[in-house]
Amino acid sequence: MLFSGVMGCGTMLTQEFTVWLRSLRRHFHRYPELRYEEKKTAFKIENTLRELGVSFQKGVGGTGVVASIAAREPGTVKALRADMDALPLQESTQLEYSSCHEGIMHACGHDGHMAIALGVARWLKENHWEDWGRGKVLIFFQPAEEGGAGARAMIEDGVLHHDAPEVIFAGHLHPELPTGHIGMSPSVSHAACDNFSLRVEGKGGHGAHPDLCRDPIVAACHFVSMLQTVVSRSVPPQESAVLSVGRIQGGTASNIIPHEVQMEGTLRTLSETVRRAALERLVRLVEGLEKSFEVRGELQILPGYPLVVNDSKVVEFVKACAERLPHGFTVHLEPPSMGSEDFAYFLQKVPGALIRLGCHDPGAGFSHGLHSPYFDFDETVLDLGVILFSNLLTRWSRV
Repeated sequence: MLFSGVMGCGTMLTQEFTVWLRSLRRHFHRYPELRYEEKKTAFKIENTLRELGVSFQKGVGGTGVVASIAAREPGTVKALRADMDALPLQESTQLEYSSCHEGIMHACGHDGHMAIALGVARWLKENHWEDWGRGKVLIFFQPAEEGGAGARAMIEDGVLHHDAPEVIFAGHLHPELPTGHIGMSPSVSHAACDNFSLRVEGKGGHGAHPDLCRDPIVAACHFVSMLQTVVSRSVPPQESAVLSVGRIQGGTASNIIPHEVQMEGTLRTLSETVRRAALERLVRLVEGLEKSFEVRGELQILPGYPLVVNDSKVVEFVKACAERLPHGFTVHLEPPSMGSEDFAYFLQKVPGALIRLGCHDPGAGFSHGLHSPYFDFDETVLDLGVILFSNLLTRWSRV
């Protein structure tokens, strides 16, 4: 990979541009919407693109929007992904732009991702990239990243068919790093995710007479303890996996042994071999539970997002580009995250990279992480994100 030699993006935006970016981000934050319900969010994106003179297609993959900016000179197609949806979480911040929607919050930075992507579109138009650039830039405003596989929905809707990108980028706010720093993984970036649910059916009765019952609570508690051996005794020490129970529910009163207990959990793995081994072990544990406690176990495995695998050559390009900017980014090559991301579906089709954008105020330090009801970020990252992705999209060239 190399720089294309065309005009580069500057390292400063005008004050008016900066204010505009923050206004967009705060609008999205104030009015969050859940997966596949991002109708007003999409409407705001469409109106902004219309004001910028950028052509777009709406309703892609449900509520997604695809912006398109074409240069006069032919060349490669480059793409940028920005996710749109919020989380079902009650916000606890006391900001002037805190969520107006009860029980819904942009706690994963998608409000910032959308503002940055719209900023890239504005920069390309205001700097007349169509006149001096080559090829085409697509910006995918994607619905339903939070558990709804919106990337897959957009792909199934043909977003990659007509203008097949040669490379695709995505940014994700990363509060563990300060603003001005970015993180990337050279290959596997995020874990594969499988969720499971288990219904343990026993025989209920009076709490004073457990001998007449088959207690599903005792069985379920033993099962949670046994799960801890899956990673510690079934996964090679040099590999990584996470197995967590996030919900367990059963019973109605202190003196009643319930008929059943239900639980839900998640498995995160960084290789297909470890994934298969862990899932097989999970099945065997349920079989053992049934025999040991004379209960019935109904296990459901719910496959989630696949591995996010960055293209190593694209990672090299991003690192070189980011570090060569005046007052350039500090780049960290990081180990994979055990979180999952549906950008994986795009990377199965197109070489690219997921870039973690440091976003905590360097002077204040790390405060709250993603998915926290107190999450907020240093809005300087909006300007830096526009600068970074404008450079990546305009300088990309394949050797």
